[in-house]
Amino acid sequence: MTARHERPWGTVGLAAFLLLASSVVMPTLLGLLAVEVTRDLDVGDRGLGSVIAGFWLVTAVASPLCGRWADGRGWRHGATTGAAVVAACLLSCVLLVDSWAGLVVVFGVAGVGYALCSPTSNLLVVSGVPAPRRASVLGFKQTAPPVLTALAGATLPALAHAYGWRPAMLLGLALPVSVLVMVTALGGVQHPPALRERGVRDRASEPSGAGSEPGPMRPMPVVAAAGLGTLSVATVTGFAVLTLVGAGVAPVLAASIVSGGSMLAVLARLFAGAYLDARPAGDLAPLVWLMAVAAVGIGATAVGLFGGELAPGGAWVVVVAVGVVVSLVAAWTWPALLLIAVVRRARGPGAASGLLQMGSGVGSAIGPLVFGLLSDAGGRGWAWLVMVGSTVLAMHFVRIAGRSSSRVAEGVTVAAR
Repeated sequence: MTARHERPWGTVGLAAFLLLASSVVMPTLLGLLAVEVTRDLDVGDRGLGSVIAGFWLVTAVASPLCGRWADGRGWRHGATTGAAVVAACLLSCVLLVDSWAGLVVVFGVAGVGYALCSPTSNLLVVSGVPAPRRASVLGFKQTAPPVLTALAGATLPALAHAYGWRPAMLLGLALPVSVLVMVTALGGVQHPPALRERGVRDRASEPSGAGSEPGPMRPMPVVAAAGLGTLSVATVTGFAVLTLVGAGVAPVLAASIVSGGSMLAVLARLFAGAYLDARPAGDLAPLVWLMAVAAVGIGATAVGLFGGELAPGGAWVVVVAVGVVVSLVAAWTWPALLLIAVVRRARGPGAASGLLQMGSGVGSAIGPLVFGLLSDAGGRGWAWLVMVGSTVLAMHFVRIAGRSSSRVAEGVTVAAR
């Protein structure tokens, strides 16, 4: 038995959870502390938006390169380097940043930290968790962003109001430091050659039907699906509260609805991971169906907004609220399923998830901007309706990505080397 199997997979899952949380800690804290940060640095909404967009664009460019580098050097190098970059950026932001330009530079470098941490978290799970439990651990790991948002959102804004945003942001340093500590507790570095050999052996232990899966998913359709899908996901996340308030929901209640939807998404990700462990790696039906549910929820929100324009109040507010909750749960869950599908079928999980993040980074950067332009031009109802189209188109690309041929599989294997 190898050291990998002797390693408690729960510990590996926790380390991957902390690694993914570290990757998103800076944009998450910036969003939560935006009032204090923008006031202190004299930055407007446009300047803040450009900082966030710059972060995601850097991740889109750097993730494929960093993912392939992590595959070549092993998860330990990727985790240590990524956590160190994030820690340095947090310290720089707290101690040195005093202008918009400084914020742009630090968050640009933090994008490289994300590009290292996120693919490496997937590589760590594949390296340290047996195939029959891998989807469950990946699903658990993917709860990190909403859990971080919920916990930080409940504590840090009050701290920032009392003591300023810098001490509040400094607390985020606990995440990358925890990663560095846990790296020392997990032995062994899994190199790609052993990883590929193990991938062949692991397929024998996967659920019935897994042996017939056609190999790695097509890279470019995966990138397109991630980009189009994340475009709508970022919109749902960023404009849910504003949409509810615009429909007539009280601000406090609107925030509670979004918070509740976020926690339901955490449970959905956990359930989805456990469910996929019992499914063949090549089965994309659960993913496609969940994307369809997301499209229905986004569409219901659009219908509710159009109906509210004709007859304000009443049942249309309920339609919008239900649509937002369904959208949040489904739209925050299906990207986790796409990641699990890509990683389970990949020869090089770091490189494969890096390509996925390239699409996600572009979608996260331009999604809120596109929605804002559409909303200003024609109203939020039309903007939400366009997001339905984006989700449906992403479903189409997922189906194409799943039709991998042996030639594509060989090409992705070579690319991952």
